Amino acid sequence: MKKFITFIVSLAAFSFAANAASYEVNDASIDSLFEEAELVVEAPAALPALDATGRKVVTIICNIFLGWAAIHRVVLGTNNLNILWYILTVGGIFGIIPLVDLIMYIIDIAQGGGSKYMGNPKFIMWA
Repeated sequence: MKKFITFIVSLAAFSFAANAASYEVNDASIDSLFEEAELVVEAPAALPALDATGRKVVTIICNIFLGWAAIHRVVLGTNNLNILWYILTVGGIFGIIPLVDLIMYIIDIAQGGGSKYMGNPKFIMWA
């Protein structure tokens, strides 16, 4: 309780000490700073495009760590509304959908596929 009272008293002391009326803004000085400034914009380096194998690896890693947030579905190019459905169903029906997504995707990759999940807009992409 002493810490709380000390915090409130120091907060009140600092708030009374800071008085906005004592500050002045010199518009001419600010305008001259903007006129002298140089605009420096560096273009971000473009990420290399993922080939099919790289996209499969990224999808599996995202599913393992961020499956509850449907990030693996974004990597696959699905509808962004699925992220909302995953969040509203508490991580895809408590993590069941991402787990089954992972298993089905790995099975499909092992069989030489994996492309049928690309751009699939369904909430349950393997159904």
